[in-house]
Amino acid sequence: MKISLSKIFAITAISTGILFAQTPLGGSANGDNLVRERAELNKAKADLEEARQKRDMEVAARWNDREKANQERELFNQKYEEAKDELDRLMEERVRLEENVRVAREDLAQVKENAEAKRSEFLALSADKSILEPLNQLKDHGIPYRLPQRIENFNRTEKNMALFRDDPLKVAKTVIDLAKKELAFTREMEWNKGELVFGNKVAFGDELRLGNIFAMRASSGADSSVALMLPSAGDKGRIFSWQEMNTAEPKAEVNAAFEMAKDSAFAMIPVDVLLSTTLSSELASAEEKSFFEICKETFKSGGILMCPIAALFVLGLLLVLERLIVLSIKGATLRYRKVLDLAREGKLEEAREKAKKLHGSVGRVIKTGILKDYPDRDSAEKALEEVFAGEVPALERGLSSISVMATTAPLIGLLGTVMGMIQLFQVITMHGTSDPKLLAGGISVALITTEAGLIVAIPLQFLHTFVSNRVDAIRSRMEKAGLAVLNSRWLKG
Repeated sequence: MKISLSKIFAITAISTGILFAQTPLGGSANGDNLVRERAELNKAKADLEEARQKRDMEVAARWNDREKANQERELFNQKYEEAKDELDRLMEERVRLEENVRVAREDLAQVKENAEAKRSEFLALSADKSILEPLNQLKDHGIPYRLPQRIENFNRTEKNMALFRDDPLKVAKTVIDLAKKELAFTREMEWNKGELVFGNKVAFGDELRLGNIFAMRASSGADSSVALMLPSAGDKGRIFSWQEMNTAEPKAEVNAAFEMAKDSAFAMIPVDVLLSTTLSSELASAEEKSFFEICKETFKSGGILMCPIAALFVLGLLLVLERLIVLSIKGATLRYRKVLDLAREGKLEEAREKAKKLHGSVGRVIKTGILKDYPDRDSAEKALEEVFAGEVPALERGLSSISVMATTAPLIGLLGTVMGMIQLFQVITMHGTSDPKLLAGGISVALITTEAGLIVAIPLQFLHTFVSNRVDAIRSRMEKAGLAVLNSRWLKG
């Protein structure tokens, strides 16, 4: 607030008059002047105080205005940051939506391309006779039963495909009907009674067909005969014929199956699902083997790589056994708590006498901390660190070797599998894929080494984890015992 110069001069004059008035002057005129000047001075003071209050009010109003302006500025900045964040989010959303649109366009183009390809395939369906090939193979994979009727169905379907060339939908329906008939033939059971041919003679009996994999005949009477539809030996399953069962056991089983089927809803029938007479004879003549014989045969079938896998297993078990014995000795923790209690009570000599009887890693830590007199705690800690440096590597010795063996065994098994598959491909190149026994045998031999590697790796890995946990537990007890010894001697409470 501004104060006029006249008021300042008046205040100055009055102040000067007061100073002069303090000197003794005589007369009433001087007294009246003094009273008047004092009145003017009081008035000037009141004006000055009023002016000062107005100035303070204006200053307070100015600070209020400035504070409101700051608050408005902060609110504006906050709204600006929010708007900026929202704008950034909208920009990111826009980029994402643009990317989604681009991907959707690519997918749409791919779908259109696939639809066009499928449309072309659908239009060319009537001219593509190869779709009948999978159904036609069903006749060769099973027994040659009811072949004339099935061949007639295939020929009719081929004629319809040529006839309805301009109607792919009708062609597809015809192919689906043929597939249904073939699938139904492979799943149905047919049982007929009548005159049957057994070699050079004709007899009355029963004939049974189970889908596309098995058929058998059995004649009744005193001179009963039993015949099964099986592939001829040496023809790799391509030629089937009725083969009579001359031994008593198969004949009895087949006759029992026919009798059971007559009187019950369920029948146990011997079926050669692999259509292999060689495999059937091997299974029939197989004898029960002991566990040792099975292991010996498996080891022999696995090849040369079974030797290193077995060696890894034996060495791994020996290392684990050695580690368990060592850890059992070093992990002995009998009577060490009583030694620590005596040390805490200040009975150092008695604690030393008992500490001499301690064994194992924990006992060595306690003996190192109690039996010797150290000048200070730092010297004792260094001595304990030296003990730890010697004991921990001894505890962990051999763990890495066990881990390496557990990791190497499946890798060697995988190598054996690769070598076996290479040999299998060589067999396929020489003999083809017509004989399932060759393929199944080669694959089983190829997988034996992988199985052996996993059999070795899994228990070794579990044992390695178990031994590692034992080592960690002993190390933890050593640390606790060392800290307890130090506190018992240098931390008295």
